[in-house]
Amino acid sequence: MKLLHEIPEERFLTNAVLTLGSFDGVHLGHHRIFSTVLNTARRKGGDPVVITFTAHPRKVLTPRTPPRILTTAEEKLRAIKDCGIDTIIMLDFTLEMAAMSAMDFFNRIVLKRLGVIDVVVGYDHAFGRDREGTADFLREFSKSRGFAVTKVEPRNFSARPVSSTWVRAEIEDGNVAMAARLLGRHYTLSGKVAHGAGRGRVLGFPTANVVPDDPDKVIPGDGVYAVNAVIERSETRQGMLNIGVNPTFSSTGRTIEVNIFDFDRDIYDAHLSIEFVDRLREEIRFDSAEELVRQIHLDRRRALEILNPETGVDGYNETP
Repeated sequence: MKLLHEIPEERFLTNAVLTLGSFDGVHLGHHRIFSTVLNTARRKGGDPVVITFTAHPRKVLTPRTPPRILTTAEEKLRAIKDCGIDTIIMLDFTLEMAAMSAMDFFNRIVLKRLGVIDVVVGYDHAFGRDREGTADFLREFSKSRGFAVTKVEPRNFSARPVSSTWVRAEIEDGNVAMAARLLGRHYTLSGKVAHGAGRGRVLGFPTANVVPDDPDKVIPGDGVYAVNAVIERSETRQGMLNIGVNPTFSSTGRTIEVNIFDFDRDIYDAHLSIEFVDRLREEIRFDSAEELVRQIHLDRRRALEILNPETGVDGYNETP
């Protein structure tokens, strides 16, 4: 993969087939756009290119109310690469860029430095000051600039267009299985393991307290989830995770705690990436620690059934 953080002054591509946008989430709708870029590039003998941004433009435009993001810059790069795009230009979105007209942006940022032969845009795409850079704008502009414009229709799921807003709402509601269908992969949340209250070990289910890398990342709604935990980007283990305030113990701060199955190593300060597979239940206040432990055994059994659909509970026979 060729990753650039600025567009070189000298042209380095001769027949770029380009799409540009924030692409937060890199969901199925974005997959359709990238697939169109690849197919158009093959047909025209061009180079597929994506221009995107390190941070969501709204974080620059409305810094006091930044958007909740679905993908960090690293996650976005990996997801775009997985779609088959080899050249990605990831720019820092600035207030100067936001103030540029669509024509100025396209002339200075795109046409002057890239040999564009086709621009692929989504059905609702817009860029430039006041979002004037629509598909219709590009088609009119292209008449005097010699490039083609390809408009991609929405990718529907259950007769509804897939969008970042929809994905975000499903995750915030805890519907991570539905979000995975819209994303084409499991939703992930990454962070460092920090010291917690230590109650999980006392209960017989030690947990790792995860502090997200990016405070703007969308966190799934409170509840218990079946998850995969990737330790230090290399070792994948199954587990279950609780998001919430631990009401049984009258806690007040919201925490993200994962119990990694059959695992008892010290991983404080380690990096974890959590893949949310499905929601098991809501967070509940129990009358006693013993009642909570009985439910945790049931949660583990159900999580193993979800995570190992072909083999069930993977040999786990403990009776709560």
